Amino acid sequence: MENRKRVSDKSLETMGKSWNIGTFFNIPVKIHWSFGLLVLFLTYTILTSDLLLWQGIAYGVLMLSVFVCVVLHEYGHALTAQKFGVDTVDIIVSPIGGIARMKYIPDKPMQEFFIALNGPLVNLALGSILALIMFVISGRFSLDLSTYDLNDPLEFMRLLSLINFTLFFFNLIPAFPMDGGRILRSLLAVKLGKVRATRIASLVGRVFAIGFVIFGIFDQQLILSVIGLFIFLMAGQEYSQTKLNSIIGDTTVRDIMRTSFSRLHLGDPYSKVIERYKEHQEHNFLVFDSMGNLSGNVPELFIKDVILSEDSDKRVNELMSDKKAWIVADAPLQKAITIMREEGLSILAIEEDEQLIAVIDRNDIETYIRQRVQ
Repeated sequence: MENRKRVSDKSLETMGKSWNIGTFFNIPVKIHWSFGLLVLFLTYTILTSDLLLWQGIAYGVLMLSVFVCVVLHEYGHALTAQKFGVDTVDIIVSPIGGIARMKYIPDKPMQEFFIALNGPLVNLALGSILALIMFVISGRFSLDLSTYDLNDPLEFMRLLSLINFTLFFFNLIPAFPMDGGRILRSLLAVKLGKVRATRIASLVGRVFAIGFVIFGIFDQQLILSVIGLFIFLMAGQEYSQTKLNSIIGDTTVRDIMRTSFSRLHLGDPYSKVIERYKEHQEHNFLVFDSMGNLSGNVPELFIKDVILSEDSDKRVNELMSDKKAWIVADAPLQKAITIMREEGLSILAIEEDEQLIAVIDRNDIETYIRQRVQ
C-alpha cells in the first residue's frame, strides 16, 4: 500500500523522527521511526512460526524486497515530478507504505495525472518482468496467493511478482488521496477545476475509506482499517488545503489591505499602543521616525507582553522590531504571505506610486480566509 501527501513548507517537519538511509537521484530516502514496529512484528512472526531458519530468512528477504518495490514506486512519482519541475523533499517509508513528499502539486491536471499514474506503473512493470522471467525459467506462473512453498526458490519470484500486481491494482482504487484518487481528481479537474474536482474526489475517497475500515474490522485486517482511517482524514484535509490555496491564488493584496491604520512614532508611550490595540482592534503597527520614515513595527506579541507585565510606561523605541518590508497593492496575496513568513513580519507596508497607502497584517489575512472558507 502506498499513500502520498504532498506537502507545503510548513508541514515538512510534522511527521516525527525519521532516518536517512541513502540519497538517490538527489532525493533522500528515509525510514520513519514507526517502521521499526513492523520489523518487530515480522521478527516475532518468524520466531513464533514453524519455519526453518532458512525459510525465516527467505521470508525476511521477501519483506525487504517488498520494501524496495515500495521505494521504487515512490521514485516513479518523484522522477516524473522532476520532469515537470517539481522537487521532492524526500521519500519516507512507514508501516503503511511510502510517502513521496513533494513541495507542491502541479496546477496542470495532466501533470498530476502522470505523476500519480507512474507510481503504480512501476509496480506493474516489476510484476510483469518477474512473471516473465519465472515463466521463461519454469514454463509456469500461478496467480494463486493462498498457497506458496518457501522450499522452492521460484516461489520467491512468483510471490514478489504477485505482490507488485496487488500494489498496482490497489493503488488505482479511486480513494483520494491514494494514486487512483489523484488520477480521478486530475481527470475531473480538466472540466470542473481543481477545487470542485478535489471535493468530488475526497467524497469518493471517504466512501472507500469507510469501506476499508468496515471490511478490515470484519475480516480482521487491522492494517486495512488503519489505511481506511488515514484516507478518511487525509481526504478532508486535502480538500481544505486545495480550497485554501485557491482562495489565496485568486486574491491580491489590494483585496484585503486596510487604508485606515495607526502610525506609531518612536517616542510614543506603550499606553497609546495598548489603547489603539484594544479600542481600534488593530493588532500590529508600523513605526515611523520624526522624519516620517518607516523604522520598523510593533507586533501583537510585544503588545501582549507589555500588557501582561503592566509596563505601559515603556516607549515604542524600547520594545519594537526594526524589520520592515514594502509590497505593491496589486501583488498576489501569496507574495505577501511569503514575505511575512521569510522575514518574520506580522505587518507589511503597501505602496502605490512610491507612497504609503495602506497596510496588511496576519490578522487581516486570517480573517479574510476564514470568511471565504465558511
